[in-house]
Amino acid sequence: MLSVWEGRFGLLGSQGGGFLPSSIVGGAGLRGMGRVGPDGDEDSQEQKAQMQKHTDTGDFCGFAQHHRPDTTPTYVASGSNTNLCPAICAQAGIDIVSDALVVKASTVPGGGWKLEVEGNGDDDVGALNNTIFDALVLATHDASLAASTVKFIANAEAEAGISEADAAAGGSIQDRLNNLGDDLQSLRDDGRLPLFTWSGRFDNDFSERIPFDGASVPGSHTVQFLARESSKPGRVKQEQDTTKEDAIWTAVSTSAFAADVLKRLGSTREASEEASQIMSEEVSTLLASAASANEIGAGKSRSQSPVHQPRDASAVRWASALTSKTLGLKEDSVTLAPWRLAICGDFVREQDAHETPFEAAALSGLEAGERVASFFAQQE
Repeated sequence: MLSVWEGRFGLLGSQGGGFLPSSIVGGAGLRGMGRVGPDGDEDSQEQKAQMQKHTDTGDFCGFAQHHRPDTTPTYVASGSNTNLCPAICAQAGIDIVSDALVVKASTVPGGGWKLEVEGNGDDDVGALNNTIFDALVLATHDASLAASTVKFIANAEAEAGISEADAAAGGSIQDRLNNLGDDLQSLRDDGRLPLFTWSGRFDNDFSERIPFDGASVPGSHTVQFLARESSKPGRVKQEQDTTKEDAIWTAVSTSAFAADVLKRLGSTREASEEASQIMSEEVSTLLASAASANEIGAGKSRSQSPVHQPRDASAVRWASALTSKTLGLKEDSVTLAPWRLAICGDFVREQDAHETPFEAAALSGLEAGERVASFFAQQE
């Protein structure tokens, strides 16, 4: 299901095209990659902090800093990233329904859960809407469904009334559930950051002059990550079949750039088109600078590589991609045992408890699964 992505990784300067390989990033961090001020001096600490804010983490999800081929290699899903979750479910014997949206989850009298699902028109969606489930795990990229689900439980508790034991304890279960629901909704409203992901084709001869396969871009206010798709295992044949002499590059925007576009244009087609245009210009400039710097490093005469414009470029909006704050808990997941409900995601544990958001999400899901499994183990 996973393959090791072997390539030239590191940090890319947004001006001059300087590339710092991941093999030395661990010792250097982001030093030397900041922008240079008008007087030739390095940015002040305040300016560097502002730069890092604009680029989310400086090194996108620790991509360059944490890559060590001998000890911590970088993995990608085999064939395509969209294959990973279906492959995991298939190996575990879990049925899946894709292209469907869970709009509501509610408890039923006597125990269990019922889902309200909209989607692909298949019979599977109708079957889901008529199924009672024994337990529910919410593994979502934002907390909106978790918030509404917890609020539903709180309202059910309110209708049932407050017990004498709850009153004596100075607070009811309903109050605690409402507080949790409010905190989850706050994360959805204020704690998520948007991104655009970009994809475009460049001439293969030009792409071969680029000295990296994947790089974080700490100094750009528009793009924070660039990758050559053909360098990933299992992607070369797919590209050759469809693009002939073109090479596909992908990029991830900064959240500040995405927030600005969405604030002006909203979640519209025009927003994605503008993001695609601006990111195309930035990626083209970055790659041209990197190609020029690489040629100078190889002893060739100093000349600016011509800027190549991408073909068939497009951008996709992710309205809730990264988390800027969390519930701040000491645990990786939230478990409400009386209702057999678990909530997991990178937004649960205290900020920076894990090295990357990928690790936070994975460990949260693993813990939630173990806790839900324990409900039934105890029952047996």
